[in-house]
Amino acid sequence: MTKNKVDQEKLFTRRDFIKIVAGVGGGALLGLSGLNLLLKHADGRARNEEPIYTNKVRAVLSTSAISEENKLPGTDGWKFKKGGAGNIQGYASTTSVTAGETIEFMISTKKGGTLYHLQTFRLGYYQGKGGRLVDEAKGLKGIAQGWWSSKSGRNGLPEPDLVTKLLDLKWVPSYKWTVPTNAVSGYYLTKLTDAEGYETYIPFIVRDDKNAHDLMVQSSVATWHAYSAWGGHSYYGHYDNETHEYFTYDQDPKNNAVSISYNRPYEQGNGAGDLFIEYPTVYWLESHGYDIGYVSNIDTHLSRVKWKPKGFLSIGHDEYYSRPMREYLENFRDNGIHMAFLGANSIYWQSRYESNMNDSTLEPRIQTCYKYRAKSQDPVRDLKLLTTTWCQIDEPENLIVGQNWGSVVNESQDWVISNPTHWLFNGLKVNKGDKVNKLIGWEFDGVANHLFTPPNLEIIAASKVINKQNKVYEANSTIYEHWSKSTIFSSGTIYWGFGLANPAEDPRGVVSPIVQGVTKNLLDRFVGITV
Repeated sequence: MTKNKVDQEKLFTRRDFIKIVAGVGGGALLGLSGLNLLLKHADGRARNEEPIYTNKVRAVLSTSAISEENKLPGTDGWKFKKGGAGNIQGYASTTSVTAGETIEFMISTKKGGTLYHLQTFRLGYYQGKGGRLVDEAKGLKGIAQGWWSSKSGRNGLPEPDLVTKLLDLKWVPSYKWTVPTNAVSGYYLTKLTDAEGYETYIPFIVRDDKNAHDLMVQSSVATWHAYSAWGGHSYYGHYDNETHEYFTYDQDPKNNAVSISYNRPYEQGNGAGDLFIEYPTVYWLESHGYDIGYVSNIDTHLSRVKWKPKGFLSIGHDEYYSRPMREYLENFRDNGIHMAFLGANSIYWQSRYESNMNDSTLEPRIQTCYKYRAKSQDPVRDLKLLTTTWCQIDEPENLIVGQNWGSVVNESQDWVISNPTHWLFNGLKVNKGDKVNKLIGWEFDGVANHLFTPPNLEIIAASKVINKQNKVYEANSTIYEHWSKSTIFSSGTIYWGFGLANPAEDPRGVVSPIVQGVTKNLLDRFVGITV
Protein backbone atom coordinates (compact mmCIF):
# COMPACT_ATOMS: atom_id res chain seq x y z
CA MET A 1 0.00 0.00 0.00
CA THR A 2 1.42 3.38 -0.93
CA LYS A 3 1.89 6.08 1.66
CA ASN A 4 -0.56 8.33 -0.16
CA LYS A 5 -3.19 5.64 -0.22
CA VAL A 6 -2.83 5.03 3.50
CA ASP A 7 -3.15 8.73 4.25
CA GLN A 8 -6.24 9.12 2.09
CA GLU A 9 -7.89 6.25 3.95
CA LYS A 10 -6.92 7.93 7.19
CA LEU A 11 -8.65 11.17 6.36
CA PHE A 12 -11.91 9.58 5.35
CA THR A 13 -12.17 7.23 8.27
CA ARG A 14 -11.27 9.82 10.88
CA ARG A 15 -13.96 12.22 9.87
CA ASP A 16 -16.41 9.38 9.42
CA PHE A 17 -15.67 8.41 13.01
CA ILE A 18 -15.98 11.94 14.31
CA LYS A 19 -19.44 12.34 12.79
CA ILE A 20 -20.55 9.23 14.65
CA VAL A 21 -19.22 10.43 18.01
CA ALA A 22 -19.83 14.16 17.54
CA GLY A 23 -21.54 14.31 20.89
CA VAL A 24 -18.72 12.78 22.92
CA GLY A 25 -18.66 14.20 26.39
CA GLY A 26 -22.35 15.02 26.17
CA GLY A 27 -25.53 13.63 27.54
CA ALA A 28 -25.35 10.36 25.62
CA LEU A 29 -22.12 9.53 27.42
CA LEU A 30 -23.08 10.78 30.82
CA GLY A 31 -26.30 8.81 30.97
CA LEU A 32 -24.41 5.51 31.16
CA SER A 33 -23.32 3.95 34.40
CA GLY A 34 -20.66 1.55 35.57
CA LEU A 35 -17.17 0.70 34.40
CA ASN A 36 -16.64 -2.52 32.46
CA LEU A 37 -13.55 -4.57 33.16
CA LEU A 38 -12.97 -6.90 30.23
CA LEU A 39 -9.69 -8.81 30.41
CA LYS A 40 -8.85 -12.06 28.67
CA HIS A 41 -6.27 -14.81 28.83
CA ALA A 42 -4.55 -15.85 25.64
CA ASP A 43 -7.11 -18.64 25.23
CA GLY A 44 -9.97 -16.17 25.59
CA ARG A 45 -10.98 -17.04 29.16
CA ALA A 46 -12.36 -14.12 31.15
CA ARG A 47 -10.21 -13.06 34.08
CA ASN A 48 -12.40 -10.42 35.63
CA GLU A 49 -12.34 -12.00 39.07
CA GLU A 50 -8.59 -12.63 39.30
CA PRO A 51 -6.35 -10.26 41.27
CA ILE A 52 -4.09 -8.35 38.92
CA TYR A 53 -1.60 -6.78 41.34
CA THR A 54 0.68 -9.16 43.21
CA ASN A 55 2.59 -6.38 45.00
CA LYS A 56 1.23 -3.77 47.36
CA VAL A 57 -0.21 -0.76 45.59
CA ARG A 58 2.21 2.11 46.14
CA ALA A 59 0.82 5.57 46.83
CA VAL A 60 2.76 8.53 45.51
CA LEU A 61 4.05 10.16 48.68
CA SER A 62 3.45 13.73 47.69
CA THR A 63 2.31 16.95 49.22
CA SER A 64 1.91 18.43 45.75
CA ALA A 65 -0.59 21.15 45.00
CA ILE A 66 -2.51 18.54 42.99
CA SER A 67 -2.94 16.18 45.94
CA GLU A 68 -4.01 19.02 48.23
CA GLU A 69 -6.39 20.43 45.61
CA ASN A 70 -8.14 17.10 45.22
CA LYS A 71 -8.95 16.99 48.94
CA LEU A 72 -11.36 19.89 48.40
CA PRO A 73 -15.08 19.10 47.97
CA GLY A 74 -15.90 17.90 44.48
CA THR A 75 -18.97 18.00 42.26
CA ASP A 76 -20.27 16.31 39.14
CA GLY A 77 -22.01 19.52 38.08
CA TRP A 78 -19.62 19.77 35.12
CA LYS A 79 -21.47 16.92 33.41
CA PHE A 80 -23.52 17.64 30.33
CA LYS A 81 -27.30 17.20 30.04
CA LYS A 82 -28.73 19.04 27.03
CA GLY A 83 -27.00 19.93 23.75
CA GLY A 84 -27.00 23.57 22.74
CA ALA A 85 -27.80 23.11 19.01
CA GLY A 86 -26.57 26.64 18.35
CA ASN A 87 -28.67 28.24 21.09
CA ILE A 88 -25.60 29.22 23.08
CA GLN A 89 -21.95 28.94 22.00
CA GLY A 90 -18.61 30.43 22.98
CA TYR A 91 -14.83 30.40 22.89
CA ALA A 92 -12.00 31.69 25.08
CA SER A 93 -9.48 34.43 24.38
CA THR A 94 -6.57 32.07 25.04
CA THR A 95 -5.85 28.35 25.26
CA SER A 96 -4.11 28.80 28.62
CA VAL A 97 -3.73 31.37 31.36
CA THR A 98 -1.73 31.67 34.58
CA ALA A 99 -2.95 32.38 38.10
CA GLY A 100 -3.63 36.08 38.46
CA GLU A 101 -4.26 36.66 34.75
CA THR A 102 -7.63 37.39 33.16
CA ILE A 103 -9.32 35.22 30.54
CA GLU A 104 -12.19 36.46 28.37
CA PHE A 105 -15.14 34.44 27.11
CA MET A 106 -16.73 35.38 23.80
CA ILE A 107 -20.32 34.11 24.02
CA SER A 108 -23.23 34.29 21.59
CA THR A 109 -26.86 33.35 22.14
CA LYS A 110 -29.21 32.65 19.27
CA LYS A 111 -31.54 35.34 20.56
CA GLY A 112 -30.24 38.56 22.07
CA GLY A 113 -31.16 39.08 25.71
CA THR A 114 -31.36 35.37 26.50
CA LEU A 115 -30.40 34.82 30.12
CA TYR A 116 -27.74 32.24 30.90
CA HIS A 117 -25.77 30.75 33.77
CA LEU A 118 -21.96 30.41 33.67
CA GLN A 119 -20.02 27.90 35.78
CA THR A 120 -16.29 27.17 35.63
CA PHE A 121 -14.92 23.91 36.99
CA ARG A 122 -11.42 22.65 37.57
CA LEU A 123 -11.35 19.03 36.40
CA GLY A 124 -9.55 16.38 38.43
CA TYR A 125 -10.39 13.47 40.72
CA TYR A 126 -12.12 15.11 43.72
CA GLN A 127 -13.31 11.97 45.56
CA GLY A 128 -14.42 10.49 42.24
CA LYS A 129 -16.76 13.36 41.37
CA GLY A 130 -14.36 14.69 38.77
CA GLY A 131 -14.51 18.46 39.23
CA ARG A 132 -14.65 21.44 41.56
CA LEU A 133 -16.69 24.60 41.00
CA VAL A 134 -14.31 27.59 41.02
CA ASP A 135 -16.43 30.40 39.52
CA GLU A 136 -20.12 31.05 38.90
CA ALA A 137 -22.25 33.86 37.48
CA LYS A 138 -26.04 33.79 37.17
CA GLY A 139 -28.46 35.94 35.22
CA LEU A 140 -26.03 36.94 32.48
CA LYS A 141 -27.67 38.52 29.44
CA GLY A 142 -26.78 37.01 26.08
CA ILE A 143 -25.58 38.90 23.00
CA ALA A 144 -26.59 37.65 19.55
CA GLN A 145 -23.29 37.52 17.66
CA GLY A 146 -24.16 34.76 15.20
CA TRP A 147 -24.48 31.02 15.50
CA TRP A 148 -23.77 27.80 13.63
CA SER A 149 -24.99 24.21 13.68
CA SER A 150 -24.27 21.30 11.38
CA LYS A 151 -27.95 21.12 10.41
CA SER A 152 -28.60 24.82 9.87
CA GLY A 153 -25.21 26.18 8.79
CA ARG A 154 -24.00 29.75 9.39
CA ASN A 155 -26.46 32.30 10.75
CA GLY A 156 -25.38 35.90 11.22
CA LEU A 157 -21.73 34.97 10.68
CA PRO A 158 -19.18 36.23 8.14
CA GLU A 159 -18.33 34.09 5.14
CA PRO A 160 -15.10 32.05 5.24
CA ASP A 161 -12.18 33.14 3.07
CA LEU A 162 -12.75 31.90 -0.49
CA VAL A 163 -9.27 30.36 -0.77
CA THR A 164 -8.21 29.22 2.70
CA LYS A 165 -11.75 28.75 4.14
CA LEU A 166 -10.60 30.63 7.24
CA LEU A 167 -13.41 31.82 9.51
CA ASP A 168 -11.96 34.19 12.11
CA LEU A 169 -14.66 35.55 14.43
CA LYS A 170 -14.56 38.97 16.09
CA TRP A 171 -17.08 38.40 18.86
CA VAL A 172 -16.94 40.86 21.74
CA PRO A 173 -16.22 39.54 25.24
CA SER A 174 -19.27 38.65 27.30
CA TYR A 175 -17.56 37.68 30.54
CA LYS A 176 -14.11 38.02 32.09
CA TRP A 177 -12.60 35.93 34.84
CA THR A 178 -9.46 36.84 36.74
CA VAL A 179 -7.93 33.55 37.80
CA PRO A 180 -7.32 33.47 41.57
CA THR A 181 -3.66 33.84 42.52
CA ASN A 182 -3.79 30.51 44.36
CA ALA A 183 -5.38 28.61 41.45
CA VAL A 184 -3.81 25.22 40.79
CA SER A 185 -2.64 24.32 37.29
CA GLY A 186 -5.06 22.05 35.48
CA TYR A 187 -7.81 21.49 32.94
CA TYR A 188 -10.62 24.01 33.41
CA LEU A 189 -14.04 23.75 31.82
CA THR A 190 -16.62 26.52 31.62
CA LYS A 191 -20.22 25.35 31.18
CA LEU A 192 -22.85 27.73 29.80
CA THR A 193 -26.54 26.97 30.41
CA ASP A 194 -29.28 29.15 28.94
CA ALA A 195 -32.78 29.74 30.34
CA GLU A 196 -34.17 26.76 28.42
CA GLY A 197 -31.50 24.40 29.72
CA TYR A 198 -29.36 24.28 26.56
CA GLU A 199 -25.69 23.82 27.42
CA THR A 200 -22.26 24.20 25.87
CA TYR A 201 -18.64 24.12 27.02
CA ILE A 202 -15.54 26.33 26.76
CA PRO A 203 -12.27 24.59 27.80
CA PHE A 204 -8.94 26.13 28.80
CA ILE A 205 -5.77 25.36 30.74
CA VAL A 206 -4.40 27.09 33.81
CA ARG A 207 -0.63 26.70 33.67
CA ASP A 208 2.15 27.37 36.17
CA ASP A 209 5.09 29.31 34.71
CA LYS A 210 6.89 29.78 38.03
CA ASN A 211 7.17 26.45 39.81
CA ALA A 212 8.78 23.24 38.57
CA HIS A 213 6.74 20.03 38.72
CA ASP A 214 7.59 16.35 38.39
CA LEU A 215 5.40 15.93 35.31
CA MET A 216 4.35 18.25 32.50
CA VAL A 217 1.09 17.21 30.82
CA GLN A 218 0.31 18.72 27.43
CA SER A 219 -3.20 19.25 26.08
CA SER A 220 -3.40 18.72 22.31
CA VAL A 221 -5.48 21.77 21.40
CA ALA A 222 -3.83 22.13 17.97
CA THR A 223 -5.39 18.81 16.98
CA TRP A 224 -8.74 19.70 18.55
CA HIS A 225 -8.92 22.73 16.27
CA ALA A 226 -7.79 20.77 13.20
CA TYR A 227 -10.81 18.47 13.49
CA SER A 228 -13.33 21.16 14.36
CA ALA A 229 -15.55 22.12 11.41
CA TRP A 230 -17.45 24.74 13.40
CA GLY A 231 -18.59 27.32 10.88
CA GLY A 232 -18.44 24.85 8.00
CA HIS A 233 -14.82 23.88 7.32
CA SER A 234 -11.96 21.91 8.88
CA TYR A 235 -8.77 20.28 7.61
CA TYR A 236 -10.82 17.13 7.02
CA GLY A 237 -13.80 18.34 5.01
CA HIS A 238 -16.72 20.75 4.93
CA TYR A 239 -20.49 21.11 5.22
CA ASP A 240 -22.30 22.11 2.04
CA ASN A 241 -23.75 25.63 2.28
CA GLU A 242 -27.11 24.59 0.83
CA THR A 243 -27.76 21.00 1.87
CA HIS A 244 -25.52 21.00 5.00
CA GLU A 245 -24.31 17.56 3.94
CA TYR A 246 -20.80 16.77 5.12
CA PHE A 247 -18.17 16.06 2.44
CA THR A 248 -14.84 14.50 3.39
CA TYR A 249 -11.47 15.55 2.05
CA ASP A 250 -11.59 12.58 -0.34
CA GLN A 251 -14.93 13.63 -1.78
CA ASP A 252 -14.13 17.32 -2.31
CA PRO A 253 -10.49 18.15 -1.48
CA LYS A 254 -10.67 21.72 -2.81
CA ASN A 255 -13.15 22.83 -0.17
CA ASN A 256 -11.43 21.77 3.02
CA ALA A 257 -9.73 24.46 5.09
CA VAL A 258 -6.00 25.08 5.00
CA SER A 259 -6.19 27.78 7.69
CA ILE A 260 -8.32 27.61 10.82
CA SER A 261 -8.94 30.11 13.59
CA TYR A 262 -8.88 29.63 17.33
CA ASN A 263 -11.42 32.47 17.46
CA ARG A 264 -14.42 30.15 17.14
CA PRO A 265 -16.11 27.49 19.27
CA TYR A 266 -15.21 23.82 18.96
CA GLU A 267 -17.60 21.67 16.97
CA GLN A 268 -16.90 18.42 18.81
CA GLY A 269 -17.55 17.53 22.43
CA ASN A 270 -20.43 20.02 22.77
CA GLY A 271 -17.85 22.79 22.59
CA ALA A 272 -15.21 20.99 24.68
CA GLY A 273 -13.15 19.92 21.67
CA ASP A 274 -11.46 16.58 22.31
CA LEU A 275 -11.07 17.22 26.03
CA PHE A 276 -13.00 14.08 26.90
CA ILE A 277 -10.37 11.91 25.19
CA GLU A 278 -7.70 13.44 27.43
CA TYR A 279 -9.67 13.87 30.64
CA PRO A 280 -9.63 10.17 31.72
CA THR A 281 -5.83 10.34 31.94
CA VAL A 282 -6.01 13.59 33.92
CA TYR A 283 -8.58 12.07 36.30
CA TRP A 284 -6.38 9.03 36.92
CA LEU A 285 -3.18 11.06 37.36
CA GLU A 286 -4.81 13.32 39.92
CA SER A 287 -6.30 10.36 41.78
CA HIS A 288 -2.70 9.24 42.39
CA GLY A 289 -1.48 12.65 43.53
CA TYR A 290 1.28 13.12 40.96
CA ASP A 291 2.92 16.55 40.97
CA ILE A 292 1.80 18.03 37.62
CA GLY A 293 2.01 21.25 35.67
CA TYR A 294 -0.37 21.44 32.71
CA VAL A 295 0.26 23.19 29.39
CA SER A 296 -1.33 23.44 25.94
CA ASN A 297 0.36 22.98 22.56
CA ILE A 298 0.51 26.76 22.29
CA ASP A 299 2.57 26.96 25.47
CA THR A 300 5.17 24.61 24.02
CA HIS A 301 5.02 26.51 20.71
CA LEU A 302 5.81 29.77 22.53
CA SER A 303 8.17 28.17 25.09
CA ARG A 304 6.13 29.88 27.78
CA VAL A 305 7.13 27.37 30.44
CA LYS A 306 10.85 27.43 31.23
CA TRP A 307 11.03 24.86 34.02
CA LYS A 308 12.09 21.31 33.25
CA PRO A 309 9.99 18.36 34.46
CA LYS A 310 11.20 14.85 35.18
CA GLY A 311 8.72 13.55 32.63
CA PHE A 312 6.68 15.01 29.76
CA LEU A 313 3.28 13.49 28.88
CA SER A 314 1.48 13.86 25.57
CA ILE A 315 -2.03 12.46 25.98
CA GLY A 316 -4.84 11.55 23.60
CA HIS A 317 -4.55 12.66 20.00
CA ASP A 318 -1.50 14.91 19.55
CA GLU A 319 -1.20 15.00 15.77
CA TYR A 320 -0.37 18.60 14.75
CA TYR A 321 2.98 20.17 15.63
CA SER A 322 4.64 23.41 14.65
CA ARG A 323 8.42 23.38 14.40
CA PRO A 324 8.83 25.25 17.71
CA MET A 325 6.60 22.64 19.42
CA ARG A 326 8.76 19.85 18.05
CA GLU A 327 12.00 21.60 19.02
CA TYR A 328 10.66 22.05 22.55
CA LEU A 329 10.20 18.29 22.84
CA GLU A 330 13.54 17.53 21.19
CA ASN A 331 15.23 19.75 23.76
CA PHE A 332 13.53 17.82 26.55
CA ARG A 333 14.59 14.49 25.05
CA ASP A 334 18.20 15.59 24.47
CA ASN A 335 18.43 16.76 28.09
CA GLY A 336 17.38 13.41 29.49
CA ILE A 337 13.78 14.27 30.31
CA HIS A 338 11.56 11.21 30.09
CA MET A 339 8.60 11.24 27.71
CA ALA A 340 5.35 9.29 27.47
CA PHE A 341 3.05 9.45 24.47
CA LEU A 342 -0.15 8.13 26.00
CA GLY A 343 -2.03 8.24 22.73
CA ALA A 344 -1.29 7.67 19.06
CA ASN A 345 -0.68 9.49 15.77
CA SER A 346 1.58 11.99 17.52
CA ILE A 347 3.72 14.58 15.68
CA TYR A 348 2.35 13.57 12.28
CA TRP A 349 1.62 16.87 10.46
CA GLN A 350 3.67 20.05 10.60
CA SER A 351 1.46 23.07 11.18
CA ARG A 352 2.36 26.75 11.16
CA TYR A 353 1.03 29.78 13.00
CA GLU A 354 0.40 32.99 11.10
CA SER A 355 0.78 36.62 12.16
CA ASN A 356 -2.72 37.14 13.61
CA MET A 357 -2.25 37.60 17.34
CA ASN A 358 -4.56 38.18 20.27
CA ASP A 359 -3.36 41.48 21.76
CA SER A 360 -4.07 40.53 25.38
CA THR A 361 -2.18 37.23 25.36
CA LEU A 362 0.28 37.47 22.44
CA GLU A 363 -1.04 34.08 21.43
CA PRO A 364 -1.21 33.07 17.76
CA ARG A 365 -4.78 32.36 16.71
CA ILE A 366 -4.45 31.26 13.06
CA GLN A 367 -3.17 27.73 12.39
CA THR A 368 -2.23 26.69 8.85
CA CYS A 369 -1.65 23.25 7.33
CA TYR A 370 -1.87 22.65 3.57
CA LYS A 371 -1.36 18.91 4.07
CA TYR A 372 -1.55 17.07 0.71
CA ARG A 373 -1.54 20.36 -1.19
CA ALA A 374 1.55 21.69 0.58
CA LYS A 375 4.10 20.99 -2.12
CA SER A 376 2.08 22.79 -4.77
CA GLN A 377 0.17 25.44 -2.81
CA ASP A 378 1.89 26.30 0.47
CA PRO A 379 3.30 29.81 -0.11
CA VAL A 380 6.14 29.17 2.36
CA ARG A 381 8.74 27.28 0.35
CA ASP A 382 11.25 26.68 3.15
CA LEU A 383 11.20 22.89 3.44
CA LYS A 384 11.68 23.09 7.20
CA LEU A 385 8.38 24.98 7.49
CA LEU A 386 6.37 23.21 4.77
CA THR A 387 3.02 22.15 6.21
CA THR A 388 3.08 18.52 5.14
CA THR A 389 3.81 15.33 7.10
CA TRP A 390 7.02 15.28 9.08
CA CYS A 391 7.90 12.12 7.17
CA GLN A 392 7.79 14.06 3.90
CA ILE A 393 10.55 16.38 5.11
CA ASP A 394 12.66 13.49 6.47
CA GLU A 395 11.86 14.11 10.12
CA PRO A 396 9.42 11.26 10.86
CA GLU A 397 7.70 11.02 14.21
CA ASN A 398 9.56 7.87 15.24
CA LEU A 399 12.72 9.95 15.71
CA ILE A 400 11.03 11.04 18.93
CA VAL A 401 8.07 8.74 19.58
CA GLY A 402 9.85 5.52 18.62
CA GLN A 403 7.18 4.24 16.21
CA ASN A 404 5.05 5.59 13.38
CA TRP A 405 1.38 6.13 12.71
CA GLY A 406 -0.30 2.92 11.53
CA SER A 407 -3.93 3.27 10.48
CA VAL A 408 -7.54 3.64 11.65
CA VAL A 409 -9.86 0.96 13.02
CA ASN A 410 -13.59 0.86 12.52
CA GLU A 411 -14.25 -0.55 15.99
CA SER A 412 -12.07 -0.74 19.10
CA GLN A 413 -9.89 -3.85 19.17
CA ASP A 414 -7.94 -5.86 21.74
CA TRP A 415 -4.48 -4.92 23.00
CA VAL A 416 -2.20 -7.99 23.27
CA ILE A 417 0.80 -8.34 25.60
CA SER A 418 3.93 -9.62 23.84
CA ASN A 419 6.69 -9.07 26.43
CA PRO A 420 5.26 -9.83 29.91
CA THR A 421 8.70 -9.95 31.60
CA HIS A 422 9.40 -6.29 30.86
CA TRP A 423 9.69 -4.07 33.95
CA LEU A 424 6.59 -2.18 32.83
CA PHE A 425 4.63 -5.27 33.92
CA ASN A 426 6.32 -5.58 37.32
CA GLY A 427 3.78 -6.49 39.98
CA LEU A 428 1.18 -7.50 37.40
CA LYS A 429 0.07 -11.08 36.93
CA VAL A 430 0.16 -11.27 33.14
CA ASN A 431 1.25 -13.75 30.48
CA LYS A 432 2.23 -13.45 26.86
CA GLY A 433 -0.93 -13.22 24.78
CA ASP A 434 -3.09 -11.78 27.55
CA LYS A 435 -5.45 -9.13 26.28
CA VAL A 436 -7.11 -5.92 27.34
CA ASN A 437 -10.40 -5.65 25.54
CA LYS A 438 -11.15 -2.72 23.21
CA LEU A 439 -8.08 -0.66 24.08
CA ILE A 440 -7.00 0.03 20.49
CA GLY A 441 -8.91 2.84 18.82
CA TRP A 442 -9.62 4.85 16.82
CA GLU A 443 -6.10 5.29 15.47
CA PHE A 444 -3.03 3.27 16.32
CA ASP A 445 0.74 3.25 15.81
CA GLY A 446 3.05 0.48 14.71
CA VAL A 447 6.73 -0.34 14.32
CA ALA A 448 7.55 0.00 10.64
CA ASN A 449 10.74 -1.21 8.98
CA HIS A 450 11.91 2.38 9.00
CA LEU A 451 15.36 3.93 8.71
CA PHE A 452 14.83 6.05 11.82
CA THR A 453 13.40 3.40 14.15
CA PRO A 454 15.53 3.42 17.33
CA PRO A 455 17.76 0.31 17.26
CA ASN A 456 17.07 -0.43 20.94
CA LEU A 457 13.29 -0.10 20.64
CA GLU A 458 11.41 -2.69 22.71
CA ILE A 459 7.90 -3.85 21.84
CA ILE A 460 5.78 -4.67 24.88
CA ALA A 461 2.47 -5.23 23.06
CA ALA A 462 1.83 -6.53 19.55
CA SER A 463 -1.80 -6.69 18.46
CA LYS A 464 -3.17 -7.92 15.15
CA VAL A 465 -5.88 -5.50 14.11
CA ILE A 466 -8.17 -4.99 11.13
CA ASN A 467 -8.32 -1.44 9.84
CA LYS A 468 -11.27 0.38 8.28
CA GLN A 469 -10.44 -1.08 4.86
CA ASN A 470 -10.28 -4.66 6.24
CA LYS A 471 -6.49 -4.85 5.98
CA VAL A 472 -4.42 -6.59 8.67
CA TYR A 473 -1.97 -4.47 10.65
CA GLU A 474 0.07 -4.88 13.81
CA ALA A 475 -0.49 -2.24 16.47
CA ASN A 476 2.34 -1.82 18.98
CA SER A 477 3.22 -0.31 22.32
CA THR A 478 6.92 0.51 22.58
CA ILE A 479 9.65 1.86 24.82
CA TYR A 480 13.29 2.81 24.31
CA GLU A 481 16.11 4.72 25.97
CA HIS A 482 17.63 7.67 24.11
CA TRP A 483 21.40 8.31 24.27
CA SER A 484 20.57 11.15 26.69
CA LYS A 485 19.13 8.56 29.13
CA SER A 486 15.61 9.78 28.37
CA THR A 487 13.12 6.90 28.53
CA ILE A 488 10.43 7.28 25.85
CA PHE A 489 7.21 5.26 25.91
CA SER A 490 4.52 5.13 23.24
CA SER A 491 1.18 3.48 24.01
CA GLY A 492 0.29 3.42 20.30
CA THR A 493 -3.46 3.88 20.80
CA ILE A 494 -5.56 7.02 21.22
CA TYR A 495 -7.78 5.16 23.69
CA TRP A 496 -5.04 4.49 26.27
CA GLY A 497 -6.68 6.93 28.67
CA PHE A 498 -9.92 4.93 28.63
CA GLY A 499 -7.91 2.05 30.10
CA LEU A 500 -6.99 4.30 33.03
CA ALA A 501 -10.37 5.75 33.99
CA ASN A 502 -13.79 6.61 32.64
CA PRO A 503 -15.12 9.59 34.61
CA ALA A 504 -17.48 10.71 31.84
CA GLU A 505 -18.88 7.18 31.35
CA ASP A 506 -17.78 7.17 27.73
CA PRO A 507 -19.13 4.12 25.84
CA ARG A 508 -15.69 3.64 24.28
CA GLY A 509 -14.09 3.24 27.71
CA VAL A 510 -12.89 -0.05 29.20
CA VAL A 511 -10.94 0.46 32.44
CA SER A 512 -8.11 -2.03 32.97
CA PRO A 513 -5.86 -2.65 36.00
CA ILE A 514 -3.19 -3.76 33.51
CA VAL A 515 -3.17 -0.39 31.77
CA GLN A 516 -3.24 1.33 35.15
CA GLY A 517 -0.34 -0.79 36.39
CA VAL A 518 1.83 -0.25 33.31
CA THR A 519 1.23 3.50 33.45
CA LYS A 520 1.99 3.66 37.17
CA ASN A 521 5.20 1.67 36.77
CA LEU A 522 6.26 4.01 33.97
CA LEU A 523 5.50 7.27 35.76
CA ASP A 524 6.88 6.08 39.10
CA ARG A 525 10.18 5.43 37.36
CA PHE A 526 9.98 8.86 35.72
CA VAL A 527 9.61 10.61 39.08
CA GLY A 528 12.12 8.43 40.92
CA ILE A 529 9.96 5.89 42.75
CA THR A 530 11.52 2.41 42.58
CA VAL A 531 9.66 0.00 40.31
